[in-house]
Amino acid sequence: MPFNKVVIAIAIGFAIAGCATTQQAQKAMESRFIGQPSDAFFSRYGTPQSSFALNNGSTIYRWRGGQTTVYVPAEYNKVGSMTTGVETGKTKTTTQVSHPSPNETVTKTTTTSFGMGASLPQQTMTSPARNLPVFCEAQITVDANGVITAIQATNDTRGVGLSISRCAEVFDVN
Repeated sequence: MPFNKVVIAIAIGFAIAGCATTQQAQKAMESRFIGQPSDAFFSRYGTPQSSFALNNGSTIYRWRGGQTTVYVPAEYNKVGSMTTGVETGKTKTTTQVSHPSPNETVTKTTTTSFGMGASLPQQTMTSPARNLPVFCEAQITVDANGVITAIQATNDTRGVGLSISRCAEVFDVN
């Protein structure tokens, strides 16, 4: 394997290994925020979208952050190939004259063109280009004293770039 391919393979391996999953983001969120004041969380990451008061004095908040969009190019499927000829301008003409009988002359001319062919795949669009929203959404339970008692990632999209978890990006989980 050439050196460049080895370096690329190693870089891709490190990039994949560095991608955190939603489960890893969930564990990091729990360890960082359970027991912490909800005011500290909301002042750093943004206000909640909604809240629901429980009978025991606790409140469940729905929070959403890290909202942005990523451009996803159109996707295509190859469905065969089409061969096209590109002429080089070289032509060979051969003329053969024969006399099958004393009063008969037959002339046969053959022309052959030399060209290079290129095979171009035919494609059909399976998905148009689009802007895809990415975000992290969490449910945060806070006790009557304003302390986070539970936090759960409830909607985690893919991240920006190669990341597979937007929550992992928002909360800087490696």
